[in-house]
Amino acid sequence: MKTAKFGIGILVGSAALTVGGAAFAQEVAGQATATTTTTTTTTPVAEPAPATQPAPAQTAMTLPGATPDPAADATDHASVVGHFGVGYMGRRSIGIDADAAGNFVTVDAPVIGVRYWLDPMIGIDAGLGVLLSSGSTKTGAVSTDRQGYTVFILHGGVPLALAGGKHYSFQIVPELNLGFSSSKRGGVGDDLSGFHLDVGARAGTEIQFGFIGIPELSLQAGVGLALAYDRVKASPAMGDATTVSRTALSTGVGDNPWNIFTGNIAALYYFN
Repeated sequence: MKTAKFGIGILVGSAALTVGGAAFAQEVAGQATATTTTTTTTTPVAEPAPATQPAPAQTAMTLPGATPDPAADATDHASVVGHFGVGYMGRRSIGIDADAAGNFVTVDAPVIGVRYWLDPMIGIDAGLGVLLSSGSTKTGAVSTDRQGYTVFILHGGVPLALAGGKHYSFQIVPELNLGFSSSKRGGVGDDLSGFHLDVGARAGTEIQFGFIGIPELSLQAGVGLALAYDRVKASPAMGDATTVSRTALSTGVGDNPWNIFTGNIAALYYFN
């Protein structure tokens, strides 16, 4: 009896498992059927346009390996501002005597001086001309003094650089010259003296030789206008003194290249 009940229990359990498995299979199949597949479509993004690069700056062509020189545009004149220039500033003559017709007899004392540029426009000139001479002539035991001279000429000016270019500057130079001279006329013994004063201005060009690599060297040339006063006096050992004076307003011009030796062209060298 117990064995029969046990067999019936097994059959009932197996049937229950079979029905449960079938129900579970149907539930899974229903879920699979009810599942909706969602497809996501991605729209491709366009690539950004390349950034526009600025056009390269235009520069002058240089040789390979060359280094740009920031001073390439500087003028020769600007390079000597704040420096002293030394040189020949023009011959200056002064009267020492007068002939029978009243014409002056002159002696020369070339003026050597300095120029200093305070700034690119204004400078200062200062110069001095000196002549000290003496001598004698001896014949046998007799010695005769030759005529000697003592001359001093002072020169001052204020050069103004008003315009120019790479290797030159146009200048106007107000200037003054003051001179004194003395001598003793040989064989007669007359005391001679002279005085000179002129005030005026020159206009011209100072050319510097930077185009051949020496901007420190310059030449000056120009024309001028000056009011001058000259006086000479001869005082004999006995008798009255004779004085000859002259006042003149005149122009000066350098019309020959060899005037570098006669007063209208001057040379300067600037020291760095």
